[in-house]
Amino acid sequence: MTRPALRLLPLLLSAGLAAAVPGQRWLDHFNQDLLPFWNVPAAWGVPRGDFPTFRCNDGGLLSAASPCPELQDAPGWIQENLGREYTRMKSRQTYFYGVAYHLTGDPEMLKLARDGVRFIRERALDKATGSAVSYWEKGVAAPPVLERTSQDLAYAELGMAMYYYLTRDPAVLADIDRLKTHIFSTYWDPKQGMLRWAAAGPAEETSRQELVAQLDQVNAYLLLLAPVVPEPLGTQWKADLVKLARVMVEKYHAPDRHLFWGTLHEPRELGRRHTDFGHTAKALWMIGRIGRLAGDPALVAFAEKESAAVLRMALLKDGTWGSRLRRDGSVETYKEWWIYAELDQLAETLALTDRAWAKPLDGTAAFWLESMVDHQHHEVWGGVAGKGDIPSGVPKIHMWKNGYHSAEHALVGYITCRELEGAPVKLHFALADPKAVVRPYFFDGTAGERKVAPLPGFAGLSDVTVTFTGIR
Repeated sequence: MTRPALRLLPLLLSAGLAAAVPGQRWLDHFNQDLLPFWNVPAAWGVPRGDFPTFRCNDGGLLSAASPCPELQDAPGWIQENLGREYTRMKSRQTYFYGVAYHLTGDPEMLKLARDGVRFIRERALDKATGSAVSYWEKGVAAPPVLERTSQDLAYAELGMAMYYYLTRDPAVLADIDRLKTHIFSTYWDPKQGMLRWAAAGPAEETSRQELVAQLDQVNAYLLLLAPVVPEPLGTQWKADLVKLARVMVEKYHAPDRHLFWGTLHEPRELGRRHTDFGHTAKALWMIGRIGRLAGDPALVAFAEKESAAVLRMALLKDGTWGSRLRRDGSVETYKEWWIYAELDQLAETLALTDRAWAKPLDGTAAFWLESMVDHQHHEVWGGVAGKGDIPSGVPKIHMWKNGYHSAEHALVGYITCRELEGAPVKLHFALADPKAVVRPYFFDGTAGERKVAPLPGFAGLSDVTVTFTGIR
């Protein structure tokens, strides 16, 4: 197989602009660079679905007696968590296998997603309170129910949400809705007019005002599911999406900086926690998608204008993305994997309506495929300093990084770039009703031809391959 760097084939748009990369390249990237890291027994967990939070860079499991050097010598914020197993990471890995089935139609990938969903529903969800375990330490669920963060609860939804999007399993939706109801009834603070970080515990936790407490409800489950859940949930969830979008715009956005403040309880300064191009790009991507879904042109216009502004700030002279503004206002050139992915996804989405944003995408993709990918052991590095940098002694998989962002990056790249090159998008769903309403992830599109085939191991479901055009 040729290396991804050798597959950088330019295309032409009808407007005469250089196109983004071919969608097939993102599919190849998923199958060749990402999937081999996750489609191995070490990743599947014992029992299957209890996916490990930590793995070594070569894909092996963490050994407490003899940890691999990258975990043994990891920064303190990682080392202090090595004894924990996090629901959010099991959920993110479940999402990865959902994307794998969505792109390939391989029933074995859907089985792994089902295994992850089963583990979360049976072990992580608290039927009495509606909450979800944040993590287990020495087998003990923690922290106390109301001290769990709204962000952790949002990401407990992620894997189940992807599975429901693919299968429309009503039992899974019931659990998703129960947890969603717990979040919005317990964490919504009417005085602050936003979701709290924690509902109980130390004052320094309950007083935190976090962008991600709002944002991650959107990208983890609400936006994906609101268009496809039955009524009255669809209408209710769309209203919640608009409410959260307005919270982000009205409370967290800094118009003079074209950024979102990551927190409001800390001084509003550059260099602070979560004040970066990644959180800003994700917030704008979500707000624009919410505006389209809800028929709110003001949200769409805001997102498009601010997206162009932040992308111009983030795009470096060498054609790659920076990560944030430093305290002195200069751009940090170090590339963090998830921030780079979010900027690509925002630019790809903007290019669907403004083809000028297709121009930088070939260069940003070339860097990702050449320098962000671990070409020896697969998946992507957490960060690199520049072209040719191969991180040494830095863990690739831990309690905040697994296959979620890299999988979404490949999926969005495939969908948008197929549209930009004028080619149809093909995605797989596992449906009891082959005529069910389906959408291409967070996008609008026209569903055309459907091919229905047996789906081994899933009684009552068929593999439905749907061809989409007109992605917007």
